[in-house]
Amino acid sequence: MRSWGGVMAAGEPVVVEGLVRAEPTGMAMAWEDGERERWWARAAALEHGREQDDWAAAVAGADQLSDLTPAQQSWLLVRGPESSARALLGKSLALLHHRQQIDVDRVAVARFELDAWPLVLRDVSTNADRLGFLVLPFRGPEVASLVAGWLRHLGSARLWARMWLERHPRSAAAVLAPAAAGRPGRPRQQAEDALRHLAATGHEGIVVEAVERCGTGTVTALYDVATGAAPPARKVRAWSLPEIRLAGGEAMPQEDVKRLLGALTWSRLEAAPEPAPGDPAPDGGAVPLAVESAEAPQPFVHPAEPEAEKLIADCDRGSLAAFGRALLDAWLADGMQAADAWVVLAQAHVGDDTTMDVLAPLVRSWPPRSRYARAIDGLAVLATVGTDVSLRHLLAIEENMSGGPTNDRATAYLTQAAARRGLSVTQLADRLAVTHGLDSGVTFDYGPRAFTVVADEHLTAFAVDESGKRLARPPKPGTKDTNPEAYQQFLQYKKDLRATAAAHTARLQRDMLARRLRPARHVREVLLPHPILGPLARRLLWGEHDTAGRLVRALRVAEDGSFADIDDATATTDGMLGIVHPADLGGDLKRWARVVADYELLPPFPQLGRPVVVLTGAQRAATSMTGLRPVPTERIVALLDRGGWQGNGLSQRPHTQLARALPGGLALVAEISPGVPTYSMNNPDEQQITELWVDDAWSNHLQLARRIPLGACDPAALSELLVTLHQAP
Repeated sequence: MRSWGGVMAAGEPVVVEGLVRAEPTGMAMAWEDGERERWWARAAALEHGREQDDWAAAVAGADQLSDLTPAQQSWLLVRGPESSARALLGKSLALLHHRQQIDVDRVAVARFELDAWPLVLRDVSTNADRLGFLVLPFRGPEVASLVAGWLRHLGSARLWARMWLERHPRSAAAVLAPAAAGRPGRPRQQAEDALRHLAATGHEGIVVEAVERCGTGTVTALYDVATGAAPPARKVRAWSLPEIRLAGGEAMPQEDVKRLLGALTWSRLEAAPEPAPGDPAPDGGAVPLAVESAEAPQPFVHPAEPEAEKLIADCDRGSLAAFGRALLDAWLADGMQAADAWVVLAQAHVGDDTTMDVLAPLVRSWPPRSRYARAIDGLAVLATVGTDVSLRHLLAIEENMSGGPTNDRATAYLTQAAARRGLSVTQLADRLAVTHGLDSGVTFDYGPRAFTVVADEHLTAFAVDESGKRLARPPKPGTKDTNPEAYQQFLQYKKDLRATAAAHTARLQRDMLARRLRPARHVREVLLPHPILGPLARRLLWGEHDTAGRLVRALRVAEDGSFADIDDATATTDGMLGIVHPADLGGDLKRWARVVADYELLPPFPQLGRPVVVLTGAQRAATSMTGLRPVPTERIVALLDRGGWQGNGLSQRPHTQLARALPGGLALVAEISPGVPTYSMNNPDEQQITELWVDDAWSNHLQLARRIPLGACDPAALSELLVTLHQAP
């Protein structure tokens, strides 16, 4: 049966239930009852804006889908000329965003069936977690091999793979049984995983039949028998390594060192958690639910093999850690061979805090060098070890990465490591904040004389001599001073303290913008007593929030560490506290500004005095905003280059629309005229913002109707974007 052709654009298709369309290649369509109609029905939800007369000519002359605008792509594959659409089915919809791409792909599969397979294959290869459900109605060898590789994903791709195997067990077994008995390698490993899953889910008979039919004998994937014996050691390269001292001081026998190395070669991550939640057809929802691998629960390092644990227990920990670092150095010098990547994971078993100091810079350096898998292994080690030192490194890595899947994994690992301590990431960061000795006292000893260190409320360090006089810096060492290095050590101390204060100031500002909350008890018992965080927190305005995260009342920290409200009355609270953004204060902003000024509270970063845009009631109820003043073109260019805003222009078309994500799955969209060319130095001086409106973040912002009120946006986040849009470049 051929695809629906022209019937698709005209209305409801004619479908023969239960009919499976097969091709000579072995590929076939196997729709479930009503599935094809449901996918085609998504055409009604797709938006492509106002159709243009030249679209038919544009799509007819296009060589790539990327030559078309998102609006033209959507129109072409849903209701455009069939011949033009078929010609471009093998091209990825790279310009379409999250759910728009999902709907276009579903409609394309419902319209063109097997002819849409190249399109599906390209798109699922870019994001199997989000788009992998698209393979469910396809049956064939290529699909079986593809989904077998998804079983080791952490995100929803593994769920789609399990669903496909359950839906097509006989087809899967017929393809994977020969592969599972083939040459060692990744295809064989993936085939074995898939067959093991089929056998474990009630399809063992089908798997056995497939194995017998291909005549390969017993496939080990069918028999997952735990013998209790240690796995055989892998080959270890002939690296020059130091000896290991035992707890009693003697050297570990070479035979035991070989046994330990052999056991360490099996260092690995724990088995992946159950498939991340997902649903290809949620009740009452048109968009499949999926979880990206980087956002799913991450596996920690698997405990060491029993033989390794026994040998490690007899070692001097410092000597063992030095041995592990030498192992890491040898692996690095040998070119970081993937076959020996177990060396990184082994640090979780043999490493100490010094090892974490060595490992963390490597983890930070690997993503820019495309060593993503090694970086993830290193993150797993830092989270598994879980000491204060390793988690401080993990915090620093997570804060300083520029974004992307690896940074998402760092966040996931950090969240899981903090949860092991019963804390949020914010609480963990507060508890692990260094004090630079200010809580216990710092002294710089010249020999015959010494200077103690104090810091003022602005965290400027001073030296105090024996008479109690405060000095910006101690005097330079004299001839009688036996430890002249103390002078330079004090100067470095001041520098380090300034850097730490600046880092925490930036973190607290991010906490304000990200709406991160802390229990009031945590603020009182951890934040305020801290010698560095305390002076910063006391100069900020805090807010008590309800369970929905809405501001209940603003509070300042009084001189005695208690909280006071806007009327200077003592306020008691055991709720959740967050740093207040001025956009949340409404009519109380000016009163609070006077209170802060009266108490001479100078915040560590702009808080109440920061530029702010507060919408009126009418503006909050409106679905768009017009009549805004022009913006310099260079400002728009800066926002597109490094401000996180996305444009809609192509190589031959200017950006006439900008979009920036907001919390809650929304986006602020700015329509501009005449637009900014993608590649041009001859831009007009100004751009007129013709309209501001709010849309779903996943959308391509093609629709003509405006349906989301501006008041649905987080007021602080919206204010920050509006200020950024109009501030000087």
